[in-house]
Amino acid sequence: MHAVTGARPGVFYGWWNVAASFAGLSLSYAMFTVFSFGTYVGPLQAEFGWDRGPMSLALTIANATVVLASPLLGLLIDRLGARRVMVVSVALLGLCVLSMRWLTGDIRHYYLMHILLPLLGAGTLPLSYSRIIVAWFEKRRGLALGIALSGFGVGAALVPAFAQWMIDQAGWRESYLIFGGLILLVSLPLTAFVLRDRPSDMGELPDGRRPLQEPNPAAQAAVAAGAAPEAEVLAGMSLGEAIRTRPFWFLIVSIALIGIGITSILAHLVPMLIGRGVAPATAALAMSLLGLGLIFGRILSGWLMDRFFAPYVAAGFQLGMVCGLVLLALDFSGPLAFMAGLSVGLATGSEISEISYLVSRYFGLKAFGLINGILFASFQLGSGIGAYAMGAWYDHAGNYLDALWVVTGLVVISTILIATLGPYPRQASRPAV
Repeated sequence: MHAVTGARPGVFYGWWNVAASFAGLSLSYAMFTVFSFGTYVGPLQAEFGWDRGPMSLALTIANATVVLASPLLGLLIDRLGARRVMVVSVALLGLCVLSMRWLTGDIRHYYLMHILLPLLGAGTLPLSYSRIIVAWFEKRRGLALGIALSGFGVGAALVPAFAQWMIDQAGWRESYLIFGGLILLVSLPLTAFVLRDRPSDMGELPDGRRPLQEPNPAAQAAVAAGAAPEAEVLAGMSLGEAIRTRPFWFLIVSIALIGIGITSILAHLVPMLIGRGVAPATAALAMSLLGLGLIFGRILSGWLMDRFFAPYVAAGFQLGMVCGLVLLALDFSGPLAFMAGLSVGLATGSEISEISYLVSRYFGLKAFGLINGILFASFQLGSGIGAYAMGAWYDHAGNYLDALWVVTGLVVISTILIATLGPYPRQASRPAV
């Protein structure tokens, strides 16, 4: 290990990685499957005559693809480096979004695109950017993750509105052309020319500490050209070692359960409130409040994890969600229902940052991509179950109340599991340089 001279003067390059990650996540694959889905339903239905039920199946297909692709993506990141995987993935995502301009009236074409977008664009998942951020930050890891991953929330808030404006101005086909161009002209250059896998690529150490030995210009040029990174010994556990630990299985179950809780509310909050007599515009405002909670929760949870024991921080956000679920289960529809939406948004925003942070602390960086990919797949699996089960219960009972109590219980179990993970293993939490 290099001797350390202290903080490097000027802006620490890690923050440029944070900025590039923020921008990249705001144009990730999810913006063009999940978050803008409703914006395109009307125009596609008008042009092709598709029913909404078959159209909604595309989201299920996309979610299943992410569940399968996440561990594979993590494995590729561990073996090839995050940046190399991401450059290819961002380019392919841009081309896929561009190709939606030529979508045909065969709904199987629509389904195919909802396989290709998350599969080829998997490198734009939060777990890719997280791998870079955890390598660059140690003491301020939580805050850096929170800021970088909040780009996902900002994109979720802005992309649907921008898509609607473009549809109104130029049509839905041209809107896909513009989005594809943004990915290729903004996300791709940032990924290729700004993101760097490790501090050693720039002659630095995590958090801006500088080694005495100056970086090798030839090595830096090779990294910039996309050459394979030199082998490094990374602290932490392999997947085989991780699965023999209690925290791994506690996290798997806890994350799946919180995925059920979060997505069941995300998918049904608006119709739930409308069914209680809330005006549609007001119900949409509650969803906007949830979105703001998502952004704020991501940054706040990151800041708190740098200062307090992260499992307790995660449990605190989930307890807030429990309180919100109880308010909804008690059939409130006024300001308290809006508070419930905010609490769910805070928990939603904190969750992805917490997954990456906890993986880095409990299992280190040795197999970070693969382990994080498995846990992210667990979250996606729970998400798919939650949205469907809540809707199925409503179709059966005509209300959401009993289902809300069940979801509350599941989130309580999730909270207990994450609060009892135990101390970080010492060897997994060391910075790797």
